[in-house]
Amino acid sequence: MNPLREHQLLLTRRQFFGKSAVGLGTAALGSLLNPQLFAGEAATYPLAQPHFAPKAKRVIYLFMAGGPSQLDLLDYKPGLGKLHTQELPASIRMGQRLTGMTSGQSSFPVVKSLFKFAQHGKSGTWISELLPHTSTI
Repeated sequence: MNPLREHQLLLTRRQFFGKSAVGLGTAALGSLLNPQLFAGEAATYPLAQPHFAPKAKRVIYLFMAGGPSQLDLLDYKPGLGKLHTQELPASIRMGQRLTGMTSGQSSFPVVKSLFKFAQHGKSGTWISELLPHTSTI
C-alpha cells in the first residue's frame, strides 16, 4: 500500500484536530497582531466606477463537474485504433499499478476514442467532432 495513503487511513479524529490546531493557532495569532504591520499603503484615489450602468441584479454561478475527456476532444491518438481491445502493453505499465481504481482489474484493454477527429485550420490541428464550432475558429 502507498505509505501516504496508509498514514491517512491511520490518522484518528483526535490526531486530525490536534494537527489542525497548529494552523488555526497561527491564524488566530496573526489576527491578534497589529493589522497595520502588514497593510500596504492606502490607495489615494477612489475606485473607478464602470463606464455604463450595471444591469445585472443577480448572478448565477455554475460549477459543473464532468464533461468529455481531453482524449475525446483534442488529443488524437491514431495508434489506439490499431490496438483497440488488445491488452495494454507491459512496456507502458512497467510492472506498476496504473491507478488506485485498477487494483482489482485483471484485464487492461486499450480503447480508442468513440468520436471522429479531423484536421482544421492552417495549423492542421486535430479536433473532435464534439467541438464543431471550435473547429471553425
